[in-house]
Amino acid sequence: MVIVTSSSSSSPAAGPCEEELSDIAMAKAGRDVVVSRSPRAMCRGSELDLYLLGLHDSEIEARIGRIDALSDAATKAQSSVAGDTYTEAAAYEEHSERSVTFPENPEEHAARHYRPPRKTPLTVYREAGCWAAAKWTLLKFLTDNWGILLFLLIATVGLVLLGTLSFGPLSWKGWFAIAVTLIMLTLLVKNTFPTHIVMMGAVTVLLAFTIIEPSQALIGFSNVGVATVAVLFAVAEGIQRTSLLRPLFRVVLGKGTSLFWVQVRLFTTIAIVSAFLNNTPVVAMLIPIIEQWCRKTGTSASKILMPMNDATILGGTVTLLGTSTNLIVVGLAEEANLIDQNGQPLSFSIFGISPVGAPVCVIGIIYLLIASRFLKDRKTGLGELVKNPREYTVALKVEPKSPIIGETVQEAGLRQLEGLFLVELTREDGQSFPAPGPELRIESGDVMLFAGVVETVTELYLIPGLVPATAETEKIQAERHRRRLIEVVISRSSHMVGMTVKETHFRTRYRAAIIAIHRHGEHVTEKIGNIELRAGDVLLVECGEEFFEENKHNHNFALISEVNNSQPPRSDIVHMVIAGSLAVMMIAISTAGLLPLFTTALLALFGMVLFGCCTFSQAGAAVSIPVLLAIACSFAVSEGLSGTGAAEEFADFIVSVFDFSQVGLLFGIYLGTAILSAVITNNAAVTLFFPIIADPQTGIIYTQNLNPYAALYTMMLAASSSFSTPIGYQTNLMVHGPGGYSFLDWVIFGFPLQVILAVVSVILCYYIFPSA
Repeated sequence: MVIVTSSSSSSPAAGPCEEELSDIAMAKAGRDVVVSRSPRAMCRGSELDLYLLGLHDSEIEARIGRIDALSDAATKAQSSVAGDTYTEAAAYEEHSERSVTFPENPEEHAARHYRPPRKTPLTVYREAGCWAAAKWTLLKFLTDNWGILLFLLIATVGLVLLGTLSFGPLSWKGWFAIAVTLIMLTLLVKNTFPTHIVMMGAVTVLLAFTIIEPSQALIGFSNVGVATVAVLFAVAEGIQRTSLLRPLFRVVLGKGTSLFWVQVRLFTTIAIVSAFLNNTPVVAMLIPIIEQWCRKTGTSASKILMPMNDATILGGTVTLLGTSTNLIVVGLAEEANLIDQNGQPLSFSIFGISPVGAPVCVIGIIYLLIASRFLKDRKTGLGELVKNPREYTVALKVEPKSPIIGETVQEAGLRQLEGLFLVELTREDGQSFPAPGPELRIESGDVMLFAGVVETVTELYLIPGLVPATAETEKIQAERHRRRLIEVVISRSSHMVGMTVKETHFRTRYRAAIIAIHRHGEHVTEKIGNIELRAGDVLLVECGEEFFEENKHNHNFALISEVNNSQPPRSDIVHMVIAGSLAVMMIAISTAGLLPLFTTALLALFGMVLFGCCTFSQAGAAVSIPVLLAIACSFAVSEGLSGTGAAEEFADFIVSVFDFSQVGLLFGIYLGTAILSAVITNNAAVTLFFPIIADPQTGIIYTQNLNPYAALYTMMLAASSSFSTPIGYQTNLMVHGPGGYSFLDWVIFGFPLQVILAVVSVILCYYIFPSA
């Protein structure tokens, strides 16, 4: 192997320079070549020479691509540690499989291996003529995109029927809004861009063609519901950091030995909770808990999050308090002074919808338990990081009051963490267990040696009662819940290069403790204090909040980076009680109607910050901006459809198609409301449909003698049952990203559930609330 330094001052116009020719000469001698300073000068200058060796065009490009990739790695290493020779060499070692090897005898190689380049189908068609090439291109496009084209064809037929059979004329703006919505849905199905980018693009187009005004485009950003979701993310962070729900869901989720029974307990519990609480805060609080449990047990989050979200929606249909949509319908009915078929004013009790909602919830949960096993495993962030791991070896000690004492290694969830391996367990009496088995029980004082990527090491760091085994961490002045993990890279000019960790007096100088060291190409397993530091070493450091600000310009460190979510949660009873009390008061006061949920959530957030459950920076970091953007933009798209009359025409059309019996009318109400809820907000959907049902002159409860309870409850159930798209309900968007779902995942999993519940809901409403 040779590491060559190529001059960056060579003129490209002059052809290959002397350094490049020497590189090629060495390559022909059968030696690997890596360029560490100006790599691309050699790569491009020697393409002709590569071709003369008898390589195919594709092989040339592949080899040049490997050189480019290797060069990028070397250049990146140079810039990160100021040209440190060791780091460049380490970068080469890390990517040595990408180096290029040339034959010893190029002429023999060319004679033996040269074959004419194979022609692609497109090349053949091009030689046959432009028309044939065009036909091949069109055929390939149709083959690759048949699903999207079929979706657009069905949508077009629907639009034609709508335009032909609708009662009133629809302006060009209405048709344009429908077209933009269909294109938006197509891009979401294709999963080409992130959801919030597609939604923002749709809003931009509607704005550009004056379909909506700027005030309408921004209506979602000023919406109380969107602001409430943002605050609830922050409140959930405070609850998460106090470990409030950990004991409860430790019981509900169990050890994870059977995913089916975990789902039974989880879905049943959250359905009951969601029947009386707004499901948005429930989902917001559960997402981080479920994610952490899935990482701990090695379960794919995609198997849990979407079904969990659907279970909260189903629970919300059991009572009128379950969703805000139910309360909106009740409010509209009271404002309209609706009467029943006996001439009495409509009366809505909390459990008035339960005779229909409870069976719907039970049937829905049964479906979730059966269908969730067919959801694909979706790997999110950590799964990708483990492909190129930055491994540490870290020792952790079990504290006397740790909740994992008495559990087996398997039960404690220390075997399924992705990218992590339990190397050794040592008892206080010195007894050692190399690569301990899953049935070995954990005792107080045990020291466990783990090897894993930093993201997984962080998961261990968050387990209550599991602390770094080095005595240096006990001398850090900051309280444990205020500490964090930070990675620092030793620079070439650092005075610590060549010194052992003990000699640097790192803890005294920086008020921080080194708990692990990563070195390219080596597993550093010896005692930390005896390790001699080198330039390019990455130190995993436990420190207080002030370390980053105090040392971000320190010449001893080439790079300082905080590890995400590395602060241990509080585990004291006082802060658990405070966070729990604030959460209960937030939900109870808003449910009683004394204050809006936004107000109570904001008060709860300030209370948690005031009492030290979390900080403002932690609360702010917990807010998911992409989710908020997607939710806010959905309001603008809704304005485009409703403001142009497109949504109203669609609702009228659906009802007219099913105007053949009272059961048919209920199906029409359910179908129309469900479809509108899938593309606009569910609150907007019921607002649009309500006049069709309850208008004194044309409402179907009057013209068709339909029981108003049956019609209104059908509409409530349809609006709350948004299972088929991620944009149909705000909690859908909240779990969409963490679960790693695509748009088609929602359609495939949610559409059958939607159909089943449509049939069940309509039949139950028809027979439980019969017409006179």
